[in-house]
Amino acid sequence: MEKKLYIDGMSCQHCVNRVTKALEDIPGVKSVKVDLSENQAVVELDHDVDDEVFKTAVYDAGYDVTHIE
Repeated sequence: MEKKLYIDGMSCQHCVNRVTKALEDIPGVKSVKVDLSENQAVVELDHDVDDEVFKTAVYDAGYDVTHIE
């Protein structure tokens, strides 16, 4: 299972690292690939995770999830 998160507020590699760490810490996440140029993260999951969990983790890291596919 995979989800694509569109993230607002990232501007540098430090931002990518913070978002990556925040998403990797969520139970059920197998892998995370954050793309700064596309302002998105692709998250591979072991099982379904509620979208609000992603939004909260990214928000707590200092950024906003604008959309999840």
